[in-house]
Amino acid sequence: MKNIWFIFTIYLSLFSTNTFSKVESQFKDTLVIAQRSDVKTLDPQKSIDTVSNKVINLMFESLLTLDENLNITPQIATSWEQVDDLNTIFHLREDITFHNGENLTSEDVVFSLNRAKSSAQVGYNFTPIINVQAIDRYTVQITTDKPFGAMLKYLSSVGGAIVSKKAVDELGSNFSQNPIGSGPYKFKEWIPGDKIIIEAFNNYYGEIPKNKTLIVRSIPEVTNRTIALETGEVDIAFDIGIMDRETIKNSNDLELLEVEAPSTLYLGFDNTNPLFQNKKLREAIAYAIDNESLAEFVFRGAALSGDSPIPPVIDVYNPNVKKYPQDITLAKQLMKEAGFENGLSIELWTSAQSTWIDMCTIIQDQLKEIGITAEIKIFEWSTYVTITSQPNKALYLLSWNISSVDGDPALYPLFHSKEKGMSGNRSFYDNKEIDSLLLEARTTVDQNKRKDLYFKAQEIIQNELPHYTLVYPHYNLGARKAVKNLVLQKNGFTDLAKTYVLK
Repeated sequence: MKNIWFIFTIYLSLFSTNTFSKVESQFKDTLVIAQRSDVKTLDPQKSIDTVSNKVINLMFESLLTLDENLNITPQIATSWEQVDDLNTIFHLREDITFHNGENLTSEDVVFSLNRAKSSAQVGYNFTPIINVQAIDRYTVQITTDKPFGAMLKYLSSVGGAIVSKKAVDELGSNFSQNPIGSGPYKFKEWIPGDKIIIEAFNNYYGEIPKNKTLIVRSIPEVTNRTIALETGEVDIAFDIGIMDRETIKNSNDLELLEVEAPSTLYLGFDNTNPLFQNKKLREAIAYAIDNESLAEFVFRGAALSGDSPIPPVIDVYNPNVKKYPQDITLAKQLMKEAGFENGLSIELWTSAQSTWIDMCTIIQDQLKEIGITAEIKIFEWSTYVTITSQPNKALYLLSWNISSVDGDPALYPLFHSKEKGMSGNRSFYDNKEIDSLLLEARTTVDQNKRKDLYFKAQEIIQNELPHYTLVYPHYNLGARKAVKNLVLQKNGFTDLAKTYVLK
């Protein structure tokens, strides 16, 4: 009887191993994705661009996160309670390991949030936080100087990601090229301008990715990203070109995912440039441009015409602000009143993205109708991010992605006078009333009151035009149909740790 049981046990073991092997063999070991540019950094507290954040988000986690519907859910924190208007206590998971083998504790949370607060890139998100205290090994208390209505949203952001204190102390400035997080993927290699390779982290506390390796390739040319997708060179391509959307939709092997997004594309008027201190000139430029044609002909339905600095997908969007429908006659009159009856010549700056260049070409033609000769200057993305943060610049086209989906990140970094330059206020706008409104909205927990404050701020901004919102582009990606469990969230992120590719 014992022999029979022994033989049965061996058979069952072999059967289970063989079955598991067959299940494993259904999936490709490597998932390859393509982005429009290389990342600028892999340090969550130094990143301000979407391309970098998408990669960082795979290797790092925050106290909280946003689900598919952009609701706040637990991540590193299992729960939290608001003690009073100024204090919130967070209880941490006790089973999280960093990629260097160290246990994640409250010490790392205190270190990370203080690091975020002092960051030149993301610090504006955390300025109301005055103290982060470790109550015990897995409990943290956050104290703010005033009620902080957007705090939970910011604690779910990439900038609020928890880093390994030990790794940062040891690596110093090299941490941005050798990141240590606690997410489902760990860093392996970065070949600048080419690709980043990350690997599944086998000690991850949650579900370990089915893709053992994830390669993020930099393919700047939009058509080349689509070709790479069609040939199977990549499995997923972000930011599909407008002309390629129908190609992907009509393919038997590919699919297009697209969502309305908390994103804006705008023309920036630098307030330190004497030319753009002339409000009538700013208004003339706005009235010269046909936003509807930009949305229709450049984006072919993949964008909405813009009319406010906050996009409609965010619940504090104000639809009743001042509009600037194209009116060439009025624009010419404003040019005359501004002192440019005989016209003027300016530069129009843009990043080397094909859609942006197409927009600038149309804008160039429309400005010509009112006597403005615009010379288009095209820059590589990493250079563009830097030069647009500097004062006394030309007319420029730029985007703003509001991944935390709240009125505060939509307006505070772009228009508060303390955030001039790299933080977001690249128009160097300075308005005491706006500062007051945005600060009050930031320090209010009553969401209805916050909405009223953001409505008022949008009215002022649209009247003063420190920048002019053109369109609200959709987020999209293309994928091979062998890619499964792929969801594009409204903030532009995808949980690729749960995505897999069938062979």
